[in-house]
Amino acid sequence: MVPDDLPYSKGRIDRAGRALRRHLTGDGPPLSRAELDTEIVVVEVFRSEHREPLRKARTGLRSCVDTEGLQAVEFGQRLKRTPTIVDKLRRLPTMKLSSMQDIGGCRAVFATQTEVAHVLARFTRNSFNRNGVEDAVRDYVTNPRSSGYRGLHIWTRYDGRRIEVQLRTRLQHQWAKLVETLVVISGVDYKSGDGHEVVHDWLRRLSEGYAINEAGWPVSRVFRAEYDELQAAAWALLDSDAGQGGGIHG
Repeated sequence: MVPDDLPYSKGRIDRAGRALRRHLTGDGPPLSRAELDTEIVVVEVFRSEHREPLRKARTGLRSCVDTEGLQAVEFGQRLKRTPTIVDKLRRLPTMKLSSMQDIGGCRAVFATQTEVAHVLARFTRNSFNRNGVEDAVRDYVTNPRSSGYRGLHIWTRYDGRRIEVQLRTRLQHQWAKLVETLVVISGVDYKSGDGHEVVHDWLRRLSEGYAINEAGWPVSRVFRAEYDELQAAAWALLDSDAGQGGGIHG
């Protein structure tokens, strides 16, 4: 059944998010098939409303790069899939669907942190001129996530919809792609914090090593020895997780 109250209000969108969360977590009575389909439609319509804002965000990001006279290593964009949106609601019990920042997201990857800083300054300045309010910026370079993730995230708006813009260096992007690859190969969601702690220790150490490399500092023998030990232990566990898939090195 398709709800007939289009366009959906913020309250209706949040009610759909709460209903789906309760259905998945068992915190309330399960939805009937018809009720579940109705709430999923609300999510899918809300998701689709981010498509054009996302296109504008990527265009704006490219314009900033060109105006700064830079060459991005890579551009990317994605519209978060409906199952991923619903799973995020399940994992984050206080999040409102209408406030989810990253349903639409785009990214640019650069050679250096200096280039990232130039694009950040221009993009946020353009956003202020467009929206009249400052973008929220999450600096995971100065303050990396507990996982070791590094990068700059800009939470901006186009046409009233929230879009996340990620700026990374080449090595920061290489680290993030490695984690995604490990999830695929091992079948364990390391990106969300699941899996062996030794693997997470290795990933944090790798991220730290990349940051040292980008800063132009030497890596000590002690750091290298500790890293090699963690890497060997992590790969052994990952090969075990991969099982019949041939292992990480298969």
